[in-house]
Amino acid sequence: MKKRGLLVSFCISILMLSGVTVANATDIGVAWAGKSGMAKRVSAGFEQGMKELAPDVKIAYQKELGSIDDLAVVAGKWEKEKNGMVLLRSNAAKWLGQNPPAIPTFIGSCNNPKQLGVIKDLQAPEGNITGVTYYLPVDTQFEIFQAIIPDLKSVLLLLGAANPSAPVDQAATKAVCEKRGIEYHEKLCITTDDAIKAVDQYKGKVSVLIIGNQSLIFDNAENIVKAAGSTPVLSYSSKPVKVGALGGFVADDKKLGYMLAESVVAVLKNGKTIKEVSVKVDPDPKFYINAKTAEALKLEIPFTILETATVIQ
Repeated sequence: MKKRGLLVSFCISILMLSGVTVANATDIGVAWAGKSGMAKRVSAGFEQGMKELAPDVKIAYQKELGSIDDLAVVAGKWEKEKNGMVLLRSNAAKWLGQNPPAIPTFIGSCNNPKQLGVIKDLQAPEGNITGVTYYLPVDTQFEIFQAIIPDLKSVLLLLGAANPSAPVDQAATKAVCEKRGIEYHEKLCITTDDAIKAVDQYKGKVSVLIIGNQSLIFDNAENIVKAAGSTPVLSYSSKPVKVGALGGFVADDKKLGYMLAESVVAVLKNGKTIKEVSVKVDPDPKFYINAKTAEALKLEIPFTILETATVIQ
């Protein structure tokens, strides 16, 4: 037994001297590039889930890295050291689509992974990547939008041009407008001034303005709502509703973070393959509605929506 123990110690020493890191079976990393309130919320839900489901897992965090290039360096290091990694935000998901990882990798805080080019089959991921997405079918959102505003004939979609999630919102919104016979307009914004100028140009000429799920736009929601005046503003995220937008149908970020932890545990602790762990969406998303805004716009919200919505006073 003593000889066997010495042999194991000798082998580990050789591996360490050769530069190969011996990974702990419960050693993972979590990272994202850029500042993101959503990534922080998903990360908080993930941390809670891991504490409850697998408290023995060792987690290293690299939050708000300066660029996607910095994230690439961290991911490359983790591929040699860890058994899995969690990379958050749409920019990371898009990068993974071009740089398939060597270890199980989990995505979150991102738009539709299929449209971002990272996973072809969300029900049975074909590579080494799975996770969660805040994406919700735009057609479902428009069902609620039209229930609130029956005479919805035209829209202006405001998008953050530099964000990888913008083309996803763009394609999905354009498609649903064509399907429902709604006149579609869009503005890809490089600056917040671009958004305000677009609002000034289209307010009163379109039925609604829609705020895309990009921080450049939703972080400026209060000014957009003020500039829109009597033209209703709808959103693909909840934050704008809290500062005056009429409504938004959104996933729960903390819940998605917990679901992300479930996926990590399923693969790294319970031995499931990536293909067996589908990309998860919020099964019970909420519609947020601003009651004061609805009253100011003299809109009557159907009771069927109010009884299940989160109402912001």
